[in-house]
Amino acid sequence: MQNRRGFLKSSSIATLGLLSLSENLYSINKFPNRKIKISLMPGSVGINVNAYELINLAIKNNFDSIYPLINDLKKMSDLELNDYMGMMKSNSVSFDVCILPVDFSQTNSVFNDGIKVLKDYCNTMKKIESKGFCRWIMPTNNDLTYLKNFETHKSRLKECAKIIGDNGMKLGLEFVAPKTLMARDQFSFIRTINELRELIDAIDENNVGYQLDTFHLYCANHSVDDLRFLNKNDIIMCQLNDAVKGRSQDEQIDLERELPGKTGLINTTPFLNFLEEIGYEGTISAEPFNKDLNNMDNEEAAKVTFNSIKKSFENAGIF
Repeated sequence: MQNRRGFLKSSSIATLGLLSLSENLYSINKFPNRKIKISLMPGSVGINVNAYELINLAIKNNFDSIYPLINDLKKMSDLELNDYMGMMKSNSVSFDVCILPVDFSQTNSVFNDGIKVLKDYCNTMKKIESKGFCRWIMPTNNDLTYLKNFETHKSRLKECAKIIGDNGMKLGLEFVAPKTLMARDQFSFIRTINELRELIDAIDENNVGYQLDTFHLYCANHSVDDLRFLNKNDIIMCQLNDAVKGRSQDEQIDLERELPGKTGLINTTPFLNFLEEIGYEGTISAEPFNKDLNNMDNEEAAKVTFNSIKKSFENAGIF
């Protein structure tokens, strides 16, 4: 489970030719009233590409935002990076947040190594004007009781938040809700937004907020009413996913999901309407960890992903 999202960390070194920018059929100016951006996070939908392939996939398939492939971006010269960002700007594409490169659940040595990587990442993240970082919190631990685990998360995430804040960025935290994970380890931990709120309050840094996923809201049996304490600045990024047909809320499995609207078990309209109501202007991506999607070629996976999110937006009346 430490590698739950590990495949997001790196990109392919394939050298496919660039797609023609003339294939871009979309401009955000067509939809001046829509502030929420549709983002392409390649690893979470089975797309394995480098930074140039990613931006061209995004342009061709109408995405507003892309995940920053930091290892690729770090290799670019200042001129290359400026050209890359110029391509993005001319096609109304911005950078999404990056996965926090710190494992705060391991030994002090592992954590400290991650802090070094975080400081290095921040140098690039400032250049590309990303909003910041996000990270999930696992709902169990085999060694630490709830209170000891809480204190560990509070102190370590506070250290991360200070570094990120010193660089003018934010940190979004996500609770992971499936009950099927709860038997994994000896001790339970955060799996609801109420518990996550307690942790964020305890961290007490004004640049720490929430990463919200409709799949986890569903598994935790949350409704929009449970989110009413949030304002638009509290939410760092969001994800839309659907649940697997034939399973109840309590039977859902973390790494087995569907694209939004696939089964209809999760109605994303109330969530999207809430985001629109509070004036959220951040990103929304999909993270289904879906085998069928992973087996598609990159072009098809990108197209299907965009269309699924677009359809959810249309159903909510915000596209």
